[in-house]
Amino acid sequence: MKWKLADVVQWTNGKLLSTFKNEFHEIGTDTRTDLTGKIFIALKGDTFDAHQFLDLAVKQGAAALIVHHLEPKFENLKSKVSIIKVDDTLKALQDFSHQYRKTLKAKIIGITGSNGKTTTKEFTAQILSSFKKTHYNQGSFNNHWGVPLTLLQIDADVEFAVVEMGMNHPGEITKLVQIADPDIVVCTMVGSAHMGPMGGLANIAKAKSEIYMDSREDTIRIFNQDQDWTFDMMYPVAKKYPASRMLSFSANNDKADVYFKIEELSMATMKITGTIADRKGSAEVPVFGKQNLGNLMAAATIAYVCNMPVEKIWKALEKCHTAWGRNQFIKTNLGADVLFDGYNANPDSMDALLENIPLLKNTGKKIGAFGQMKELGEESPEAHIKLGMKMAQAGFSELYFIGEDYKFVAEGIARAKFSGVTVLNSDFTLEMGAKLAQSISPGDIVVVKGSRGAATERFIECLDPIDWKKK
Repeated sequence: MKWKLADVVQWTNGKLLSTFKNEFHEIGTDTRTDLTGKIFIALKGDTFDAHQFLDLAVKQGAAALIVHHLEPKFENLKSKVSIIKVDDTLKALQDFSHQYRKTLKAKIIGITGSNGKTTTKEFTAQILSSFKKTHYNQGSFNNHWGVPLTLLQIDADVEFAVVEMGMNHPGEITKLVQIADPDIVVCTMVGSAHMGPMGGLANIAKAKSEIYMDSREDTIRIFNQDQDWTFDMMYPVAKKYPASRMLSFSANNDKADVYFKIEELSMATMKITGTIADRKGSAEVPVFGKQNLGNLMAAATIAYVCNMPVEKIWKALEKCHTAWGRNQFIKTNLGADVLFDGYNANPDSMDALLENIPLLKNTGKKIGAFGQMKELGEESPEAHIKLGMKMAQAGFSELYFIGEDYKFVAEGIARAKFSGVTVLNSDFTLEMGAKLAQSISPGDIVVVKGSRGAATERFIECLDPIDWKKK
């Protein structure tokens, strides 16, 4: 993409302080990266204020700066770079992305959900990319600055752009909808992620429903029929937007627009059959876990409303795969296999994983290595007691846990009368890792899961993984 200086000034409601270059490509926010030809937006966070590093941005090649104040020591930069002054750089970023979005031909697809939104985003992008040029946000760029940056990365010739929308407070999804103005939206499910800040599932559901309630009337809305929270979102939406096109997916109702069922599940694949708009089909998808069925259905429904031929959707499903840290299988030089799901964790996603443990077929032991579930607030102690009980009942012979609530996990394990090996601590230690590595034999499976902040990948590093990279 290319932007003219005059457009950037107008779109950010800014004031031009200096002119050095008149055309730019891409946005940058990190002075540790190559900024050649880019516009550097000086964002102010809780810890750092990028306004203190404007000279570094210029040294890294920035062609323009967007600031909301310019200290006297940086006045000399006016002769080296174009500078635009705005009232607030975060709002300027959001306004810039919104105005740029209006120039794009791409259909914008907005995805939210307590669990599954990132995987659904990945599956959707993988399917649509086999059809037409598709862009999607990398990682979890799904908040008030991540979504604008995603929009500003969309090239003019992109047909579909998949945008993940996260939240942990009411009104956040509304703001992201206002910025991205999506053409297609879906909420994968409502669960206990962010229970602490939100204060209950009803509040989480209401906040998630903003993606439906605050999109345009002609936005296409896709619903998950298999959960009461998401199913019930349809009624107020239909009342508010009677002309809106609404579709649904389900593993229970074969009359849904997309209906899948699992025929066979293994460590490495999921064989599914069903219908997409009444067209029967089947696919063998290289993903693990029945919890991914809903993500596949959501992605297939999105592809269908994007006018992708149904037979091509069925074929593309067989190419879907999970991203780093999301039900990722890893081989080790110790002979054990690892199932790594360390990007996110809450009671719902923990339950979904643990329910799949009996389906894992192997010749050796099953070992569980888990980490703290974050952002549960006052619910955290009880949630970790329940987690300990479920860990103990899932079929593991050894259990490891790291996190501040390890004593509550220990209580749950004790209640379940678990007789295997347990190693629990507030944080990971080298001794813990060594003990895990020493207990491994060929044919074993190690299941690793926790919130991203728990850094459960440290368990994997001790197991001599093959073709695996730490993030």
